[in-house]
Amino acid sequence: MQKKKESMLIFDFDGVLMDSVREIAVTTYNMLKGTIVTRLDQLPQEALDLFLRNRFHVQPIGDAPVLMEWCLETDDSDPQILLSEKEYDDIIRHIDEPVTVRTTRFFDTRARFKARDLKAWIALNKPVQPLWDRLIERRSSDLVMLTNKNREATLALCNHFGLQVNNANIYSGDNGTTKIDNMQQIRQRFKDCNYAFIDDSVKNLSEIDAYFNKDKKAIALIFAEWGYTGPGDARLARGLGYQSLTIEKFMDQLQNKF
Repeated sequence: MQKKKESMLIFDFDGVLMDSVREIAVTTYNMLKGTIVTRLDQLPQEALDLFLRNRFHVQPIGDAPVLMEWCLETDDSDPQILLSEKEYDDIIRHIDEPVTVRTTRFFDTRARFKARDLKAWIALNKPVQPLWDRLIERRSSDLVMLTNKNREATLALCNHFGLQVNNANIYSGDNGTTKIDNMQQIRQRFKDCNYAFIDDSVKNLSEIDAYFNKDKKAIALIFAEWGYTGPGDARLARGLGYQSLTIEKFMDQLQNKF
């Protein structure tokens, strides 16, 4: 009898498990300004509103400072501007500094922020509930994360909020490592599994899809509607053939399938 394949559900972190957008906003501001402010009210309000509104565009975290710089330059015109995908891509395309360099500078700035005021840094993050508590109830040491966040920050937040994870199971964005590179490592390590990956970025899902599902479906893809999403993203995800789930429907699947 052929052995049944194990099922592995792989989680994105920011947006799916942790609401960290405000910490990212403060860290990007610090990176650009060479400061270490620790509170949201120390940022220009209009620029912050613009950043929060358009955060869903950011894919590699090294692009977050580019978005924040645009927000700071635009904040006195219209805080309700919602960039189209083309407009956002045009902004990113005109930046000469490599994204890997921007990513390293962002992570270094985050480390200085944490060292300056760990309590303030943690306060800008909050777990996505009730999903976070459900994962705590499960055997969380088996949890596998595929994230653009750096490993140290991911571990710090998991430990602080009570989610005990295996360090080896965090596939992070350190050194500019992409989600495709990390997914290759996951598949090499765990071999013959039924893989599913949940992310709140249609861009991330489509890149994984194009790379790994080109010849045959190797990874099932799930779009998290509760994350950092833009208008029309859920419809786009469904049109590309991915599951698009509310947090309630996802938790039902988590109970029944994984």
